[in-house]
Amino acid sequence: MLPLPENYTNDVDENGFAIVEHVLTLDEVVLLRAAIESAIMEGSDTTSVRDRGGVYAIRNVTEIVPEVRALHRHIGISRLVAPILGERAMLVRGLMFDKSPASNWGIFWHQDLSIAVRRREDVASFGPWSIKAGVQHVQPPSSILQSMLTVRLHLDDCLESNGALRVLPGSHRSSRLNVIEAEQLQQVTRPVTCEAKAGGTVIIRPLLLHPSHRATEVSRRRIVHLEFAA
Repeated sequence: MLPLPENYTNDVDENGFAIVEHVLTLDEVVLLRAAIESAIMEGSDTTSVRDRGGVYAIRNVTEIVPEVRALHRHIGISRLVAPILGERAMLVRGLMFDKSPASNWGIFWHQDLSIAVRRREDVASFGPWSIKAGVQHVQPPSSILQSMLTVRLHLDDCLESNGALRVLPGSHRSSRLNVIEAEQLQQVTRPVTCEAKAGGTVIIRPLLLHPSHRATEVSRRRIVHLEFAA
């Protein structure tokens, strides 16, 4: 197992993101690709598999793909998360995103503001509520989001040309941003494109502003998106 980059925790604290290569082996990547494709072919959970002419996402992927659920025990992932969130950090949600010739999509600049919860409890400062793939979601106070971490595992080489994530460094230090505040940050902050090879990861804080542009050279770009909470 390769040593971790020396300053990756500082990068997450200061910039809101870090890129760490070689977290998964090539054999592990191949296994995850096959398990996800099998779940899609079986259509095991039609509320979770999102399709716009081609599958572009699986919500609740940890529930329908055991190989993804098992990643919470993966030593390479644990040693990324623990120095930032502590040893008791838990995997609380998993998704899969795919860009392909059949489904080339994009999302505008945004923060990840919703969390998945077991049930609805009307509590001050939590809201609005929504249901996604049959699961209750809610927007919590910023303090909750600031204690979370997202690990994006790349199952394919991810370059600017096939829709790599772009981020605004340091934007995670704000709380929830309205449209005007987000646009102002875009004017004064240079975006960074987070390229990574298959088996590599991009770690981000949920409040980091980021979009996902459509690919200009369309090829598979599969991401397993895992959210951890302290």
